[in-house]
Amino acid sequence: MSDLEGYLIVETRDDRPGLVRVFSSPQNPTTSDVVGTDSAGPRLRYAAFFPALHVARMHAQTALRRSMVDAEAGLYRTDPVTAAAAVDAIDLTHQRVYLAPEIESDPGFSTAREQRRGRRRWLNRIWTAVGILAIILLVLFAQIPVF
Repeated sequence: MSDLEGYLIVETRDDRPGLVRVFSSPQNPTTSDVVGTDSAGPRLRYAAFFPALHVARMHAQTALRRSMVDAEAGLYRTDPVTAAAAVDAIDLTHQRVYLAPEIESDPGFSTAREQRRGRRRWLNRIWTAVGILAIILLVLFAQIPVF
């Protein structure tokens, strides 16, 4: 595994209610992270493998920017469903490694993920149209003789 690839992880802690931590790790999360050996310790909610981890972390930070509490620690004031949907909707090649059963069964997860993907597709179409319009204008103005 190269230095560029790794896992993007979403976790919560009982001693920090309302906060979600999104961070990167070069190692695959273990089963003790899923269960949480300590009741106040971290509980794994979502994990995905990304070949371009630093880019994935930037996309996650951008998607959750309005709820950011601490960028260095990766803390966000949001619920685990929203954070997991934001990471899962990242338009980069990735492989989901773990998704908590309570998030997977939540209908809001699929809805939030598809809303984010739809919004991004819509914005991509707008910028593609702007680019095509710019090329058409350049071609048209190239046909006008300059004296």
